[in-house]
Amino acid sequence: MIHSDKTNNYAEFFYKTFRNILLVSAPLTIISALILSLPHSSAYSSSTDSVALTLPSACSISASVVTPHTITLVNGQKQDDIGNTKINAYCNDNNGYFIYAIGSSNDIAGNTDLISSVNDNYNIHTGIYPTTLTTSTPSSWAMKLSSNNGTYAPTITPSYANYTTIPSADTIVAYRTSGTGMDINTDLTGSYFNTTYQIYANPIQPAGTYLGKVKYTMTHPYDATQLTTIEEAYDIAGKDKVTITDPTTGETIGSYYSMQDMSDRICNLVNYYETEEQLVDVRDDKIYYVSKLTDGHCWMTQNLDLDLDPAKPLTSNDTDLTDHSLTGAYVDDYSYDMNTGITTWTPERKTIDFQNTAVNGWASDNNNPYSASKTDNTKTGHTSLGNYYNWPVAIASNNSSSLIQDTLNNTANNPKNSICPKGWRLPIISSEPETLSGSTNEFARLNYLYNNNSGVSDANLIIAPLWFTRSGSIDGNGNLVNYNTNSNCWSSTVVRDTSAYYALFSEYYVNMIGGKNISRYYGRSVRCVAR
Repeated sequence: MIHSDKTNNYAEFFYKTFRNILLVSAPLTIISALILSLPHSSAYSSSTDSVALTLPSACSISASVVTPHTITLVNGQKQDDIGNTKINAYCNDNNGYFIYAIGSSNDIAGNTDLISSVNDNYNIHTGIYPTTLTTSTPSSWAMKLSSNNGTYAPTITPSYANYTTIPSADTIVAYRTSGTGMDINTDLTGSYFNTTYQIYANPIQPAGTYLGKVKYTMTHPYDATQLTTIEEAYDIAGKDKVTITDPTTGETIGSYYSMQDMSDRICNLVNYYETEEQLVDVRDDKIYYVSKLTDGHCWMTQNLDLDLDPAKPLTSNDTDLTDHSLTGAYVDDYSYDMNTGITTWTPERKTIDFQNTAVNGWASDNNNPYSASKTDNTKTGHTSLGNYYNWPVAIASNNSSSLIQDTLNNTANNPKNSICPKGWRLPIISSEPETLSGSTNEFARLNYLYNNNSGVSDANLIIAPLWFTRSGSIDGNGNLVNYNTNSNCWSSTVVRDTSAYYALFSEYYVNMIGGKNISRYYGRSVRCVAR
């Protein structure tokens, strides 16, 4: 049995303010002034009454349970949308408000467990259950908020619009930038959001009752400085900036946080969505735009531009080389140092330069890595073409022919390594619906969220905040095709035999799955998403 333990109906709600002065009611005040003087025979005199009126701020948060957060599960089962509580939020502060949430099980602030009535050793920790469950998948619970989309409804922080973990510290989950402007005594219609939960019970989870709590706190006024940007998240995490200098002149170009320092903690700290930050890839000091998008992930919003060079091996200190098994795709030119825990990959060939619209030396090779750089690329920033990579390069492999099993329905078997910076990975394409919150069909999810799930136009994909580029691709003969017409981005998902999945979109066509029989030897763009 699972409860969310809210006041009077399994919930606790707390209210506080950062501006105590607004809580003090000030009465209507009339000030009279009398002026006395010795008159002249033709003198003029007057008096003035001054009136001062102060209206106090009246803000409140309360809950009404629509359906209780209570369920009985059989071991091995999972359940979404457990119960529904309407959280009413009223505030006449013209400057708006924030609503924070924090786990508070056993009245301990920051406790995100479902507490077992049997023994604390059996508590259920917060977490999102994976698409594929096994007998070893641990029990977990998670929360989700939804706005009523009414005139006075608060905005839900995007990561909480999907199932996500219970926050262990006071975290902004909803806000309004201006007051609700309603009569609190007569009309709260539209000024609320809803809470619900999901749960998975492992087959060996002991029988018993499990209770959990989430506190909600209102503060006002709204202050945009309390929303965390990517730069602020790096600062909170204690990361240092890297100073970049011009290799020719030695002059300082600027200081940036590094791509390689990105982590799930940093991305989760960011609750200011779709703002940009430039980070540096310390492998070659190239600068990339990144943004946290409303799917909850931090994405590069610029194509990767890393050159290959056998004289400069890549290591797990700076590159997404998480698989050090030295098997399958990660045998040839791979090594792993057990003492240091460092994995090293040496690509078999250098990046090739274009000659006009062709790449001399490109081969129809589904197994070995090829990459190309368009040196006459005049585009910059978001629209920079980046490099073109065949799929073996995208997954950082000199032996991709070992991957012959289609993984569309089981992306857990996707190759684990990529050419992306450490802390980043290739996006996933899967058979999951793009309408599903947290879907692993990640390109399609962006199309759903930003492009009205269009199948006929990439109009909203090539502008802010996504900035996908119609960079075309390189065919098996080394020719640049569909330049300025199509965009093609590799995923990590395997198609049987010698193919791989990729996202394809253009002015007239959008297919974020791309279909099967897509040869790995084509050169396509790479966009990375934070792990």
